[in-house]
Amino acid sequence: MKQTYAIGAIAAAVLIALAAAYLFLQWSAQPSEIPPAEFRKLLNATNKVAIVQDLRTLPPDDTVARSNLQNCAIQLSMAISSTGKNVSNYAFEGSSCYGGASSSSRPVADCLKEIGREKRLLFSLSFNSAQNKTRLTAQGADYFGDAAFLSECSITGIVR
Repeated sequence: MKQTYAIGAIAAAVLIALAAAYLFLQWSAQPSEIPPAEFRKLLNATNKVAIVQDLRTLPPDDTVARSNLQNCAIQLSMAISSTGKNVSNYAFEGSSCYGGASSSSRPVADCLKEIGREKRLLFSLSFNSAQNKTRLTAQGADYFGDAAFLSECSITGIVR
């Protein structure tokens, strides 16, 4: 009888440990969101920003969404640059990255390493037909949505 309780206790402890590990991995995989005021303080405290146009997320042949995403990235870059910040612009398309410190195409992973090495606050713009959102974290901002949302480019309001 004592062995049954011991086995049950061990099994329960293992399940609790597995559940805790799973929850930790889920929690650590997504940086937690921060309020706009806190993000503005973070932006004001940094001098280096990276803006990524993630063109990989666009539906094929959707020229309106592509144009809206690219125009929003340009507006955001201009708004941030006007505050005196050093802005690097990137475009991810397929497995290639364009922009940043290089004038030639290179792997996306190389650009992400460059952004990290230069300790740039990252603004990522992408297409998402299911959800329109501005997500602010201590690592940067994710602005994603459909063509109409990208056209609004409300992310520029965080800079002003």
